[in-house]
Amino acid sequence: MSNKYHTFRKDDYFLHNEDFISWRLFQTKESEDYWNDFRARNPHLEKTLQEAIRQFDAIAINSYHLPETDKQAIYNTVLRNVSLYRRRRLIMRISWSAAVLLIGILSLLFITQMKEGNGNRMLQEDEMIVGEALPEEEIYLISAGRKINLSGNSHIGLTDDGKALVTDSTSSQKELLLAKSELNKLVVPYGKRSNLTLSDGTEVWLNSGTELDFPAEFSGKTREIHVNGEIFIEVAHNRKVPFIVHAKDMDILVQGTSFNISAYRDDSRKTVVLVEGKVKIERGSVPIAELLPNEKIDITENNILKERVDVSEYISWRKGILEFNNTPMSEILKKIARYYNVQFEGTTDIPLSKQACSGKLFLSNNLDSVMTSVSILSSTVYKRENNRILIRKKQMPMK
Repeated sequence: MSNKYHTFRKDDYFLHNEDFISWRLFQTKESEDYWNDFRARNPHLEKTLQEAIRQFDAIAINSYHLPETDKQAIYNTVLRNVSLYRRRRLIMRISWSAAVLLIGILSLLFITQMKEGNGNRMLQEDEMIVGEALPEEEIYLISAGRKINLSGNSHIGLTDDGKALVTDSTSSQKELLLAKSELNKLVVPYGKRSNLTLSDGTEVWLNSGTELDFPAEFSGKTREIHVNGEIFIEVAHNRKVPFIVHAKDMDILVQGTSFNISAYRDDSRKTVVLVEGKVKIERGSVPIAELLPNEKIDITENNILKERVDVSEYISWRKGILEFNNTPMSEILKKIARYYNVQFEGTTDIPLSKQACSGKLFLSNNLDSVMTSVSILSSTVYKRENNRILIRKKQMPMK
């Protein structure tokens, strides 16, 4: 195995960049000039930029275009929301950026199904979901008792000699020496995401609220990591050294494959979705199931359910997209809460939480843009008061 750092993948960075999104959606002369200049100054990024364009255009195939009157109404909503917590001199610049991005989000949003009883009756206004935006935390790495803070959008690449190269979104790098005698821990708090390349070349994407325990280098007859949270993983093939993922009380045995695991400590349900290859799932050394591509297994305390699925719904989060297929509002808000570090209350006991929606949501760095899109997707009214978030049913007049 060569002792080289793995390349930092920047296509995800472009897909989360608001200037890039606005350029691909509207392609004005000003944006074309800017990105032509960017390409001229950064020829080494041309390949990753092209990959980001390809991925963005693939997402945009399924588009739902709003009337201009609706776009203007959404713009006005974002303008009001942003002005509540931005300094006055920055309002116009930030608001325009948020509104342009929101229109882009909604151009990628399609509504295929909503379930909410009889739409002709007057809905009760006292049903409300309350959320609170929590203080932001940093990604950090624990190694040999040291806590090392990392910037957002950082990539960690390991080598086979116990070192790590941390590359941030500006391409600046720093080298770390990791502990070899014990597992290292990468902690990604709610509201953050990260990407790690293990010493064997295995790629791991960590979703919000995830902890990953891993060795600086693999040795012995197996390659093993421990997960609390959600990851998407592309395992480097090595038939002689099986790869094992420990997630709560289940073990996933693989050789070379890609799959998604969701096993949060505070969630009673654990999910494994296989994209490529084959995996075996065990609980306490007792085999539970084998998965083939496009199969999913849900495991709860008293039940195991295996079914065929569209895997894109379960892995799109790593590209900054959430997909819903007849998904209850409570589940949608749970995903958004983890992604943006928001705590919602009352998401299980009221009928509003049981409303089911289907669609795609392109996630941005702006919470107001996303919540406004969710309100349209779910026929609710969203309002933000500083860190407090209120979601109500939309009043529907009698016919």
